[in-house]
Amino acid sequence: MGSSNSVQGITEYLLDEYTELTFLTRAEILYLFKQFRTLAPRELDIDIYHRVPVNFIKELCPQLKYNPFRDRIFRVFSSCKDEKFSFEDLLDLYSVMSENCPDSVKAAWAFKILDFDDDGEVGEEDLYTVIDRLTKGNDPARVIDPNDKHHIVSVILKELDLQSNGCIGRLEFEHAVGKMSEFPSSFSFRT
Repeated sequence: MGSSNSVQGITEYLLDEYTELTFLTRAEILYLFKQFRTLAPRELDIDIYHRVPVNFIKELCPQLKYNPFRDRIFRVFSSCKDEKFSFEDLLDLYSVMSENCPDSVKAAWAFKILDFDDDGEVGEEDLYTVIDRLTKGNDPARVIDPNDKHHIVSVILKELDLQSNGCIGRLEFEHAVGKMSEFPSSFSFRT
């Protein structure tokens, strides 16, 4: 990366490209690169596309420390699904979580996070998993009565499953969260 056209180890060309393709400012991108570079400076000097283990990335995302979906967030944003992040994966994550990101883009990523079985829809099992993660926290002994859980899932599907096929599709999900005024702020954090 020793090019004379680089800023803090990232070329002007890439910086311009990232600014164009994300919802982040140039300053935010440079800040994130500076943080990311601390994880593997030698490797990133040689290859800007070097992938860093997610365990190190977690240090750069303290906003997610107590998020019950943290593992899913890192899995979904890892472009290779290999428990590692490239700098571009980190940019994708921070771009989607940016206050400048459109709600429809946030909703599409939120859908992927909640689709635990990666089948392209949020079904009953996905919803049971969501309920468990939201209610158990760090206490696996905390359990919701199965009948109550089933009732919650039934109500959610009744309201959101517009096609009555037993699951929530991406467009149904985006339609539903589009009506939730608090969704964009709850799916955001600052760089």
